[in-house]
Amino acid sequence: MKKLEGLLFLFFIFSSSLFCQQYDDFFINKACRVDFHFSGNAQQTAVFMANVKLEPFWGGRHEHLSTDLNLGDYRFRVLDSLSNRQIYINGFCSLYREWQTTAEALTTSKSFEQSIQFPFPKKAITLIIEKRLDLDHWIELFRYALSPTDKLIQRTQPLSVPVKVIARTATPEKAIDIAVIAEGYTLKEQKKFYRDAQRLADNLLTHEPFTKYKSRINIYAIAAVSDESGISISNDSLWKNTAVGSHFYTFYEPRYLTTTNVFKVRDLAALVPYDAIYILANTSTYGGGGIFNFYALIAADSNLATQVTVHEFGHSFAGLADEYFYDKQDALDAMYDIKKEPWEPNITTLVQFDRKWKARLPEGTIIPTPVNDSTKTRIGVFEGGGYLTKGMYRPYFDCRMRTNKAPGFCPVCQQALERMILFLTE
Repeated sequence: MKKLEGLLFLFFIFSSSLFCQQYDDFFINKACRVDFHFSGNAQQTAVFMANVKLEPFWGGRHEHLSTDLNLGDYRFRVLDSLSNRQIYINGFCSLYREWQTTAEALTTSKSFEQSIQFPFPKKAITLIIEKRLDLDHWIELFRYALSPTDKLIQRTQPLSVPVKVIARTATPEKAIDIAVIAEGYTLKEQKKFYRDAQRLADNLLTHEPFTKYKSRINIYAIAAVSDESGISISNDSLWKNTAVGSHFYTFYEPRYLTTTNVFKVRDLAALVPYDAIYILANTSTYGGGGIFNFYALIAADSNLATQVTVHEFGHSFAGLADEYFYDKQDALDAMYDIKKEPWEPNITTLVQFDRKWKARLPEGTIIPTPVNDSTKTRIGVFEGGGYLTKGMYRPYFDCRMRTNKAPGFCPVCQQALERMILFLTE
């Protein structure tokens, strides 16, 4: 079954490329970055434009540009203005969407920085940003006409920050390019950052499917300098002046480590071609965060750094959901509507389970799957996941997306990660 699924996916990649335009028909080998703001509250979302930038590197895919994997809370579509033909599409997530599910969003309106990137167009395009309603339906939030000759497109020189190549195995269009950004490292700690980045890379490549595809992974260490060493811990009134201003206690959750300074992150990542951004925080305090198709952020010196490194990359790279859940209330309890099928590949409400791992269930699998010595080592439908104890199900008893004790990703998560690798590199 696994071999058949792999062949079917490769057929999808091959066939979609036959019916889509060639990269050179519409794009040059540089990146177009669009900065904007998500603004609103629990009930409302608006998009406001900030800037458009021409960046020197495009590290993303060159094939099947007009198809995607149906991942993300949002997506953007690029249309050729003359023909109205879709020439690029990609999904993404935002910290703003998570904030909308918190209690604060019920009484307060806020604005969050957001940024997207796509190949720089040769001709005039229309950019459309959409919000997901359910597994297959979207609503338009924003539409923008963009000409590549617009004199207000920023063409500034990249920042002057040292970059070290940790691994380079293939050209950007045939590789997963990972930009690792230093956060909370002073100039004197630059060598420490390079060691930490190397350790992160070495650890990631010991986990499948990254071990299998290590010949397709490029990793760059971007040594951004912070004025102060360490990371801000807001609950302790400890604020540091760091490269991208990350902090613990996001949404008042102690271990949730993120940054809202999206434009600063993108400015640093622009020094290299990239498919993924990894922010390495110089702290021993346990924590991290991962946002699909944007960044993963982890504490480099935590006792669980090697485990969290892989978990957060599962979020940011392949859109994997958290499979853990709490008996007590969590800040993200309202993330999912159990009357709808979530888009993440490793959780289900059973509403459209046939779109998930149903075909991979062993014959006779009980739903929900009871926990015993036999079921713990095979694919099932285990209740609990996505922060919810009831109504949400995960494919394996334990997985790196559930606990730090799990040795690695379960078979369903591995398949999702491999699917993304092939999508970006085939």
